[in-house]
Amino acid sequence: MNTKQQAITHIAFIYAAAGLLGLAVYLNLPSTNLLTAFLQADLAMTLLVFACSLYYRNSSVYDAYWSVIPFYFVVALLAIYRDDLGWEQYAVAAVVSFWSWRLTLNWLRSWPGFDHEDWRYRDMAASTGKWYPLVNFLAIHLFPTLMVFGGMLPVFFVFSQELSSSGLLVAGLAVSLLGTALEFFADNTLAAFRRRADRPAGQVLAEGLWGKCRHPNYLGEMLFWAGLALAGQAFAAPWYASLGLAAMILMFWFASIPMKEARMARRYKNFDAYKAATPMLIPRIGR
Repeated sequence: MNTKQQAITHIAFIYAAAGLLGLAVYLNLPSTNLLTAFLQADLAMTLLVFACSLYYRNSSVYDAYWSVIPFYFVVALLAIYRDDLGWEQYAVAAVVSFWSWRLTLNWLRSWPGFDHEDWRYRDMAASTGKWYPLVNFLAIHLFPTLMVFGGMLPVFFVFSQELSSSGLLVAGLAVSLLGTALEFFADNTLAAFRRRADRPAGQVLAEGLWGKCRHPNYLGEMLFWAGLALAGQAFAAPWYASLGLAAMILMFWFASIPMKEARMARRYKNFDAYKAATPMLIPRIGR
């Protein structure tokens, strides 16, 4: 078993243990609101993943939790509402599962093992110094957990309330699938570009979807969560069920994209020209 295989085995064990912990917390809570119970279980799971990231001295232990936890949620919801399910719930669960497995497998193929840690975490460690342990927990573990929980809020109402608009549900499913497809093609193009032996040194990828907009993967991610929000509205979800989507958009627009572009400007000599010629998120049609 090579180093990457060992690391993946460890990650799988950590996430399986987190899932069992979440189940134990949920089953042993006093009778309470379903959202509150899921949030408490989610926080307990996050604490376990955080403890493991400290043990391995690598916060990328958390990275795939972003895509794994929504799958855990829909599996749990299917079990809880197993006697009252229609095609609508199965369809939403299938879309979330497709997004979850695709994104997780993309992370697995690009993650080399515990020798690697996301560059953003290393930048945070360098810039925050002695405060990094607190920043590590709040910014790298707790904040994303709350973001994903917020993004999944509409799904809880898909399972717990009556359908009010099948058209809105179909539109939401279509938007989420479109977003997942954009991520699929963008990530595959990027992976192939990185494997190319003749890849131009110091040149940014400007082919395929990456030639239409600078961040097709982030666009796809936002569309996925927007589709879930639409699906929630098809079940008359309350206004606060869309707060997760709003937080996602703000995070990508004002944090993830600026950090990524600042790094690309340092690493790629043609980035300024690429930025001037290529829209940030709304794809350029034609050419």
